[in-house]
Amino acid sequence: MRQELPSRLENIPLFLAQCLQYLNSASLPESDIFDIRISLEEAIVNAMKHGNRFDPARTVDISLEIFPSRVVAEVTDKGVGFDHAMIPDPTHQDNLKKPSGRGVFLIKQLMDEVEFFDCGRTIKMIKFIKQGGAHDTTGKS
Repeated sequence: MRQELPSRLENIPLFLAQCLQYLNSASLPESDIFDIRISLEEAIVNAMKHGNRFDPARTVDISLEIFPSRVVAEVTDKGVGFDHAMIPDPTHQDNLKKPSGRGVFLIKQLMDEVEFFDCGRTIKMIKFIKQGGAHDTTGKS
């Protein structure tokens, strides 16, 4: 599934509900669905907030594909990008009490592979499927 969302937080809940329907249609393990949903939400909020600066004229492009052995999600913003290697470590003593800055860390904990492309404007997240795989909804393998 693919979606283009204007950078407004109120667009996220309906989109995530559609994602949950799509993920449930593939009979994925509940724990995998939870991890994917949280990671998608974090990535979308980051794209809207940091990439697009909540400019509703700038969209966030999202793709979510289910394969028999994995789920692949990509989130792309229209911002200037960033160097993901420069994200402060939220587990460092100086950052423990900060109210934000844990999104990418959380995504990396929940997903099996996380990569950044296009100068940090795109995050690609992969979750490998446990327990016998998923029903392929793409027609690809």
